[in-house]
Amino acid sequence: MKSKLLNLTKNTFIQGGFFLTASSFIAGFLNYLFNIFAGRALGPEGYGEIAALFSYMVVLSIPMGSIVSLLIQKIGSSENPTEYAVAVHEWILQKTKKWWFVFVGYLIITPFVPQLTNLSPMSGYLLPLFILLSFAGSYYVGALQGLHIFFWFAIISIGTVLLKLLGAVLALNGLGGLPIVLIFLLISSALGLVINYVLYKKHVQKKAKHIIIKDHRIKDVLMDKQLWLTTGVTGALALINNVDIMFVKKVFDAEQAGIYSSWSLFAKIIFYVLGPILTMAFIFFSSKKHEIKHQIVFIGSFIFLAAIGVIANLGYGAFGREIVDNLFGPQFRSVIPYLEWAAYFGTGYTMMTFMTFYYLAKKSKLSLLPVVLFPVYLIVLVMYSKIIPDVMYISTIYTYAVIIIFLLVFFKDRFLFLIR
Repeated sequence: MKSKLLNLTKNTFIQGGFFLTASSFIAGFLNYLFNIFAGRALGPEGYGEIAALFSYMVVLSIPMGSIVSLLIQKIGSSENPTEYAVAVHEWILQKTKKWWFVFVGYLIITPFVPQLTNLSPMSGYLLPLFILLSFAGSYYVGALQGLHIFFWFAIISIGTVLLKLLGAVLALNGLGGLPIVLIFLLISSALGLVINYVLYKKHVQKKAKHIIIKDHRIKDVLMDKQLWLTTGVTGALALINNVDIMFVKKVFDAEQAGIYSSWSLFAKIIFYVLGPILTMAFIFFSSKKHEIKHQIVFIGSFIFLAAIGVIANLGYGAFGREIVDNLFGPQFRSVIPYLEWAAYFGTGYTMMTFMTFYYLAKKSKLSLLPVVLFPVYLIVLVMYSKIIPDVMYISTIYTYAVIIIFLLVFFKDRFLFLIR
């Protein structure tokens, strides 16, 4: 028994799960503090600005998210993961040098961003720079996870969030307001990129022995079906997670945008805390070695997520006023009547993401279900969102519609398998 436990602790997924889960709770807590301090320091209007900026960053970084997910899959399934990772890195550098003028053209649109997004000038001007940093760092994020270098990935995640938090702390103490928060966000992104590059050089590039760089054209890469499947799935999830905040920022006034952003934070705190577990689940479901356990883990994880949702709903319902007053302050009390819906949406979004990752890891077209239903969600959101609660209800109903379809297909396939 003791030897079995020792073997378990040496397992890559067990170790990685520990590091990612531990760092998740720490980084999630720090992110939570950042949002609280930013909300208290900037009020509903300023907090709505920060939340909208993050949403635009996430949505415009969808291609980078696809790169991360695809790298995790490709590196994990490669016979020589380290050599493969280095070859991909060199290929990216070659293509970046060749197509450098595209990035210059991208920066030309910067002056028009504030008008297009309804962001403040400073936030709008920094947005393209944040996207470029995200593009540059996406490879390293995917490579570190794909090569199971979870410890350093966890350390970097925590460190960058600490820097971001420092900006909110300074603003809370009256030093700089919104500009200081944005400056530290920029420092956090840039420093994270530098550290990731140093780790790549030390832990990946130096260990690679025989590297063959295939001269794939960008057109050839774009023909990869798995790339489009991954892009569609991660893109839909990112849009669902952020398009509501972008919509509210564009359509409603600044104070209402801030109130809705606080509701969104309370909803998605479940997703943020459990995020690394979802990533580990994706890696687990992508591994053929553990395929026999996939369905059992799927069912067990779904039950676990449902239990977390029930606890969150009861907590928000019983202590809503105390939670809002102690965290954001009296300025945000308008969100209290809708906190139980926040638990519904947060749980639903986390479940939907988990199920989507399951089918994406299986390379199933069913993972595109959120993509297929997203246009319907967007149309309903635009046409029927007359007040802020409408946005809350529509977003929640959409996530559970997707979950129900996923479950029906899963249990149908399970039933057909058992009767064979």
